[in-house]
Amino acid sequence: MSEDMGRRERKKLATRQALVDAAVELFAEHGFDETTVAQIAERADVSTRTFFLHFPTKEDVLVGSSEERLEIGLRALAERVPGERPDDALARAMRLMIDDRRPGEFGLGRVRQQIARTAPSVQANIMRRRFEAERMLTAGLLRSFPDDLDDVDASAAVAAVMAATHAAATTALRSGAGLDAVRAAMHRAVDIAILGTRRSG
Repeated sequence: MSEDMGRRERKKLATRQALVDAAVELFAEHGFDETTVAQIAERADVSTRTFFLHFPTKEDVLVGSSEERLEIGLRALAERVPGERPDDALARAMRLMIDDRRPGEFGLGRVRQQIARTAPSVQANIMRRRFEAERMLTAGLLRSFPDDLDDVDASAAVAAVMAATHAAATTALRSGAGLDAVRAAMHRAVDIAILGTRRSG
């Protein structure tokens, strides 16, 4: 039974990756707005219905593994280390999310940034998901440190770190930096954001 489930999961992941690859190819060939869901499904050799089983919208093809990465951060916050400060816990969670390596994610991130410059719907989807991630991480931080933080403290800390890492990644990608340099820039951003919250506290 577990072997069958493993096979189904591998097939699901392979189909999802095929859709992402097809979408990226078509976006490069025809542009984001000109590419349809039907074209993506056809290029990946699946039905349009299968596309929507994996992605709610065309914009979501560019999201990658953001949901899985968010789960890593939430688990890290839930596994509070004895004696750990809230800002240290948040920094640890962010670093684990940054260091999560998945095949193709870096290239997809570069493509996502390029398309977002000219496609408002992609930019809006990125912002919506970022705000949702901030909300969930804030809730996770509050659950782990109910006696140390209030809603304002937690939301401000999470928003500061998320904004800093996003800005660092965007700046590094625009300069043509490779994967390791982008990750290093994001780690520096975590340091800057956390040090800033400590100086003001």
